[in-house]
Amino acid sequence: MKLKSIIFAPVIAILLLASCSKDKIITREIETPKIAETQAAQPTIRTNTEPNLKAYIFIETQSKLRLVVDYLKTIPRDPQSTGIPFYACWTGIGIRNTNFRDLNNYLSMPLWTNGVLPKVISSNIPQVSGGKDAQGNPKIAYNFETVKIPKNTVNDNAWVLVAIPVSAMNNDTRRQHKIASYGMIGTRMVSSGNNTQTVLNTNTQLSSYLINYTGSVIPKGLYRIYSTYSDTWMRIKFDSTSDRFLRGSGN
Repeated sequence: MKLKSIIFAPVIAILLLASCSKDKIITREIETPKIAETQAAQPTIRTNTEPNLKAYIFIETQSKLRLVVDYLKTIPRDPQSTGIPFYACWTGIGIRNTNFRDLNNYLSMPLWTNGVLPKVISSNIPQVSGGKDAQGNPKIAYNFETVKIPKNTVNDNAWVLVAIPVSAMNNDTRRQHKIASYGMIGTRMVSSGNNTQTVLNTNTQLSSYLINYTGSVIPKGLYRIYSTYSDTWMRIKFDSTSDRFLRGSGN
C-alpha cells in the first residue's frame, strides 16, 4: 500500500495542477468577452422631445393618377377602414370617417420621394405673430409660412393637401381654416382679377379626422389634413409661366 501511495501521489498532484491551470485559462477566456458585452450594451440614448412645428405640402399631379392607384392597391389597407377605399384625390372619392385612415398609406408612398410625384414641401409654423416671412407676407401664429413652387417645377393640374402635426397648432386647439393661394409672373400678381391673394376655406370635415402617421416621408406623429378637397379650389394648374405661392392665412 505504501508503494502504491508513493507511485500515485505524484500523478494525482500533476493532474490537480493541470486541472487548476486549465480552469484559470478558461476563466480568463470567458471573462474578457463578458466585459466587452457589458460595455457594448450601454449606448448613449438620445431622445428628441422638440415639437414638430412644420407644415407639409403634398402635390398630387393628374398625370400620375394611374401610378398612384396601382401602387396603393398593392398595400394592405388599415384594418379599421371600411367601404370604398381612398386611393387618390383625382379619383374623386370622398374622404369620410369610414376611410380616412387610408390617408396613412397615401402620405407614405415612396412616389413622393423617388421623383414620380413632386417632392413634399415643408414650411415653418410660427407660434407667435410678428415680422415677415421669406416671401414678404406677415407671419401669423399657427399659420404656415409662404411656400413658393417655382414655375416649371410642376407642369400639370394638381391637387394640394397640407399635413400639419397637432403639436404645431397650440396643442391641437387651432385649425388651418384658411389658406391663401396666388400666382406671380415676376413681381406681377396673376392669380385673380384684382391682383390680390385668393383666400380659400379648407374643408372642416376633412380636418376633423386625426391621422396617426406611421410612415417615413414626413416625421411620424398625429396630423390633421387641410385642403378644400373635394371642393376644387385647391386643384391648381401649375405651369411654366408663373410661380405659385401658398400660405396659411387664418385659423
